[in-house]
Amino acid sequence: MGNFFQGVFQTFFLAGYFIIFVVTILILQPFKFHKRRNKSTISLKISYLLFLLGFLIFTYLLLFGEKVISEEEQPFDTLFNIHFVFFLTSAIIPNVGIMIRRKIKKNRIEYNILFTLINSLYFIYLMYLSFSDMWELM
Repeated sequence: MGNFFQGVFQTFFLAGYFIIFVVTILILQPFKFHKRRNKSTISLKISYLLFLLGFLIFTYLLLFGEKVISEEEQPFDTLFNIHFVFFLTSAIIPNVGIMIRRKIKKNRIEYNILFTLINSLYFIYLMYLSFSDMWELM
């Protein structure tokens, strides 16, 4: 009976993740062209959507992934390791960056490029953790 409830719980989480991703696409409108900052705005939005996809995959693995760690790979007794700090910052920095982008009037192209790089780095890092089984150490 426990597996049934876990399956229902996972289904609800997957549906919620899908809804979050679709609503984000609808709000951002990633292929709506801007008159002056065409390329930088599209790159910012696409990099944010890729980051969000990687973040959702990673959090799904943290919640429902099967952790099989040998004893010599056991993390230290502390909760705060470097991966955890990067995960916490990845939950905050790209989201704040995409929310305040319209308040930036000067140097908007540079801002878009900077956050495109930040989002891309977080996406690559989260994908590395997901595919290399490093997520098990968190």
